[in-house]
Amino acid sequence: MTEAHVNTDQKVAVISINGHVKRRIKLDAHAGHQQFTLYPAKGEYNVIEVDGARIRDKEDNSPDQIAVHTGWISQIGQQSICLPHKLLIEIKPAQGNKGTSGDDGGLVHP
Repeated sequence: MTEAHVNTDQKVAVISINGHVKRRIKLDAHAGHQQFTLYPAKGEYNVIEVDGARIRDKEDNSPDQIAVHTGWISQIGQQSICLPHKLLIEIKPAQGNKGTSGDDGGLVHP
């Protein structure tokens, strides 16, 4: 019965490194801007930028720069992948994420 009231527009960015979820960030057009750096391994970095309802790998030191060139992602199902750093950013529906036992699943609210 609760599902009838679920807003399907709510989405979350799930950031994983080597298959391990590091952050879940609620994407919302009314949310502010944030930027943070992840360090997948020694000598590696990825600067992640969140701007309301979109997210991107703004800068990293991978040789191919694929994730950087992917740019902003904001739609459910979109992904940005930095293979050399084993970093994955994927957009998922906020409801129904695996591992969310009735709470917000460890969301980081901007």
